[in-house]
Amino acid sequence: MAWALGSSVTAETGSSPAVLPPMLRRRVTPLGQMAFRTACKLSVPERARFIFCSRHGEFQRTLGILTALATGAAVSPAEFSLSVHNALAGLLSIAWRNTAGHTTIAAGADSFRSALIEAASCLMEYPEEPVLLVYCDDRLPQPYDELADSDETGFAIAMLLTSPRHDFNDVILELTPRNAAAESASGQALAFLRFLLSDRNEERSDNEHLRWRWRNA
Repeated sequence: MAWALGSSVTAETGSSPAVLPPMLRRRVTPLGQMAFRTACKLSVPERARFIFCSRHGEFQRTLGILTALATGAAVSPAEFSLSVHNALAGLLSIAWRNTAGHTTIAAGADSFRSALIEAASCLMEYPEEPVLLVYCDDRLPQPYDELADSDETGFAIAMLLTSPRHDFNDVILELTPRNAAAESASGQALAFLRFLLSDRNEERSDNEHLRWRWRNA
């Protein structure tokens, strides 16, 4: 809550989460550990569907594969299988024995907002099934850091979303046409989280073509 009001906070560190069995735990990168630690703090029902979103995914693995190809070294099949964008969602579903299905989204700078829309769509289709939404991203390593947005940062968010309830306020999304510089995916996620944790009635953010306005009903 202090962070939402503008106070600085210390980044959380720690070992791999106990949610994963040792064989899988050894395969998880720091980004995956951060995502799993965040998800494990929620009381997630067994029937919950997973939505994982990330702009860059586990790019450290991808960079290692690209470096191996460039130098003529062998590419590890295990590293390749874990570099795909839905690997983290798959590992968590295996560890939790969750068979509800999962979706993974990479939509550039709009990754987080696209995941929210996907989650709302899932709740409209299956209102009795809650949705676990996990967003995670990390800073791009060299030399790809030159392509990163200036406000990109490494963090993870996990939210358990359910159908509207009478004892909670609804959050309404409004979209209006607008040409503006796009915010980064991490900036959008942090802005939305700050909105949820504060007393503000609305939050706005832009992409290249739309203004996104979140407000309390």
